[in-house]
Amino acid sequence: MLEVQDLRVHFHRAAKERMAVDGVSFSIAPGEILGLVGESGSGKTVTAMCVSGLLPYRSAAVSGSITLDGKEVLQCSERELREIRGKDISVVFQEPMTSLDPLMKIGPQVEESLRIHTKLTAKERKQRALEALAEAELPDPAAVYEKYPHQLSGGMLQRVMIAAAIISRPKLLLADEPTTALDVTIQAQILELLKKLNRENGMAILFISHNLQVVRKLCSRVAVMQRGRLVEEGAVEEIFHHPQHDYTRQLIAAIPTREHKLI
Repeated sequence: MLEVQDLRVHFHRAAKERMAVDGVSFSIAPGEILGLVGESGSGKTVTAMCVSGLLPYRSAAVSGSITLDGKEVLQCSERELREIRGKDISVVFQEPMTSLDPLMKIGPQVEESLRIHTKLTAKERKQRALEALAEAELPDPAAVYEKYPHQLSGGMLQRVMIAAAIISRPKLLLADEPTTALDVTIQAQILELLKKLNRENGMAILFISHNLQVVRKLCSRVAVMQRGRLVEEGAVEEIFHHPQHDYTRQLIAAIPTREHKLI
């Protein structure tokens, strides 16, 4: 479904030149959950922004190939990218408060992709939004629909973002550190929700994280990035039990255990 081949992203800002992504290749099959893991600055988010067509190309030179069901994303016009985003590819970001308009109620924001990609009536869009909020396991969807972002908790806002992302039934969901800012209990609930959506809707997920333990709970395969390069890729359990790269071993060694707790 998704094929990324030899992706390279070179930022050419005046102050500093940097190769953010250097020859990355991976694929995601329909219905698969792939974890893209690495420390901050490893190139994970830049890779996801390229896949979604959200990278500001004026500040970067991009080469390689990204195809979604055979369509070359990197060659798409802005109009074509708008057709893809929200319909075929949706994104859930780390900080929902920065992604949601504080002056708009939740309902219209969840409905946005339907206004762009469908000809549904206002009544039909609202019904679909209520269904998406319920699917994201938000209590009392009708009440949430009428609230503003500041009236909801962080965990509820993340569920709102997921509802907005899945309302158009995309083929691929890009989840960029969606649980990092949440406490452990809410984090576990969001991971279970993503598993459920993947299982019931067959939606493929690219899950981006710096936390290998979280990736292990959700993903079937994992790709490890370091300094813009893909250093290791394979089945999650194989990577955990038989890591081949020193960097992967360091990430695994950094996972807190009962005997080894990080301060």
